[in-house]
Amino acid sequence: MTTEENWHCISCGVKLDAGHRFCWSCGAPRWTPEDPLQPAVHRDERASDLPPAGRPPPTPGMSVFQSRAAPPERPNLGLLPWLYAAGAILLLIEATQGLASFLSPTGRAQLLTEISRAGVAESMRGGFLTVYLILVIGGFLVAAALHAAAFYGLRRFRRWGWISAVVVAGLWSLVIVGIPVLLRLVDRNVRRAFGVE
Repeated sequence: MTTEENWHCISCGVKLDAGHRFCWSCGAPRWTPEDPLQPAVHRDERASDLPPAGRPPPTPGMSVFQSRAAPPERPNLGLLPWLYAAGAILLLIEATQGLASFLSPTGRAQLLTEISRAGVAESMRGGFLTVYLILVIGGFLVAAALHAAAFYGLRRFRRWGWISAVVVAGLWSLVIVGIPVLLRLVDRNVRRAFGVE
């Protein structure tokens, strides 16, 4: 085995192939010692090709790995993401039931009966059915999509997932049940884990 096959990045320590000029992991330029037998002109050409490294080459006893801030510790969310998944499933069931009721002749007749009991004129009942379809069924589908986004985003610790979860918990807090969830989501450690300060 030659020394060319054992190159490592001086920034992150990942193994490099002989042909790599930059680290494939962190992007740092690969440090190579200068060959004292190499002509001066060629050395200048090579130096102009590579960007400056920004720090001197490693010396014996020097730590070759940059000190990086430790990533924030990911909090244990427990069953919270699965609560959002269950909400998405239940909302999809509600949207399906509403759509089935709207599409079936019996269900549509029941809806028209309820609308007429409310005192809506006969000429406006078709418009009310359209509003029902858009607001109720569309609302269920949008709410299911927000719950699903919160589920997937919380499981993968994505910022958009946290935002979706906060929006859903904020809406659920209108009926009180979302307040404990909202308090858990705005906890400092949870916000830091999702990159929200």
